[in-house]
Amino acid sequence: RIDAYQIWNEPNLAREWGGRPPDPGEYTRLLALAYAAIKSVDQRAVVISAGMAPTTRHDAAAMPDTLYIQGMYDAGAAPYFDLLGVHGAGYRAAPETAPEVVAADSLLNHNDASSPELRRIYCFRHVEDVRAVMVRNGDADKRLALLEFGWTTDPRPDSPYHWHAVSDLEQADYIVRAFRYACQNWQPWIAVMTLIYMPDAQWGIEDEQTYWSVIYPGYPELRMRPAYMALK
Repeated sequence: RIDAYQIWNEPNLAREWGGRPPDPGEYTRLLALAYAAIKSVDQRAVVISAGMAPTTRHDAAAMPDTLYIQGMYDAGAAPYFDLLGVHGAGYRAAPETAPEVVAADSLLNHNDASSPELRRIYCFRHVEDVRAVMVRNGDADKRLALLEFGWTTDPRPDSPYHWHAVSDLEQADYIVRAFRYACQNWQPWIAVMTLIYMPDAQWGIEDEQTYWSVIYPGYPELRMRPAYMALK
């Protein structure tokens, strides 16, 4: 009944890793155990490595995704996943915007004081940087699963997501353009692309997930957002 398994989520953040500092070697051991267990009962099942949080922090709280994935390769992770997981939030940038443009534009990178190399995370096409890590490690024949991507319309001034909020119409336009860009430029290495979110009926105006969603929460009332209609 289950075709694919994602092993963990964002282990490059300490808050997602039991409060411990991010450790690619430790995660690789978990991945190897999970891979062996899954394949022992279903050889056809697809094992996907965890999608990493885009971050420029590099300390006990967080590790940049490309550095973490390189650490996984260094720890011998390559045989233990069928698809490499990645997260690709668009932030404030249009989907076609190149990472080097985002790294140089303070409006798009929120005046992040980290190095230009790390500031490349603030766009959808940062996925290409993750792909480059795979290629450098001789894993080009393997595909990549985009496990989370999207744009938020968060209007709350005190929200940490407000700085990169886009309008409802921009969200709709960017999502459609993201799928088109991937179709035209990321073949054959892109596999599944998972957009966030379909809403939980319990989410409200204080939940950040609400503003990434393509439908407004509020069951049983069904209110489609522009992004839903554009995707349709």
